[in-house]
Amino acid sequence: MLGMSSVILLRGINLGAKNKVDMKSLKSLFEEIGYENVQTYIQTGNVIVEQTVINVPAIEVALRESYGFEIPVVVRSKEEFDGIVQLPIFFREQVYVMFLTQEISVEQQEMLAGLIDDEFVVWKKRNVIISLSKSYHQTKFTNAFFERKLGIPSTARNKNTVNKILAKMS
Repeated sequence: MLGMSSVILLRGINLGAKNKVDMKSLKSLFEEIGYENVQTYIQTGNVIVEQTVINVPAIEVALRESYGFEIPVVVRSKEEFDGIVQLPIFFREQVYVMFLTQEISVEQQEMLAGLIDDEFVVWKKRNVIISLSKSYHQTKFTNAFFERKLGIPSTARNKNTVNKILAKMS
């Protein structure tokens, strides 16, 4: 079943003391709602499954019912991860990917270009890959910045995490 996997990226869990989600219970929840070969990777909420058809609204309802708070989710295929890691910018230093919950317009892309000094690429209208000139903790170009400017939820992963998720999907 090579190339049939997807990753479900959960936004805003296990950051400090709030929005705690245990990875074992998360894996069980995904198995209960019908996903196969479920794997989780680190505490930030990366769930790898064998399916390519993912029911995002059903997952968001199940998460809310299980954990008691809203958890936006973003889904990407193995093929999309393959594409991202092959982009020239991905080989730069301090690379982060903002996985957006929906596609952005040309106008939104142009607006970002006017605001961001660091090198970045919008890929397939729903991923922003940025090479930060400062560390993630010092830059203003964080996930919160993109959510605020674009008005849509997104979730960030660093280059290392993207590579590790992709390796688990292979």
